Amino acid sequence: MSSRPPARARVLPTSPFQREEVIPPTTAGFSVGDRVTLDSCGMGSVLQVTEVDVLVDFGTAGQRRIPAGTKGFSRL
Repeated sequence: MSSRPPARARVLPTSPFQREEVIPPTTAGFSVGDRVTLDSCGMGSVLQVTEVDVLVDFGTAGQRRIPAGTKGFSRL
């Protein structure tokens, strides 16, 4: 038996299921002092913002570094 690479899926120009460009996650919408929420920790306050993550103080849950693009993490 010979191994062949998997066939590429054909994308038709009229297909309603066109793939969109992948946009990398960013922390541009956050600034120091913003109130934020994370599903697993609750509400917190932003202490520091870098290009790859956000440092948040959640009070009793402590301080956590939240990577850009984390699901359930949003600004209030």
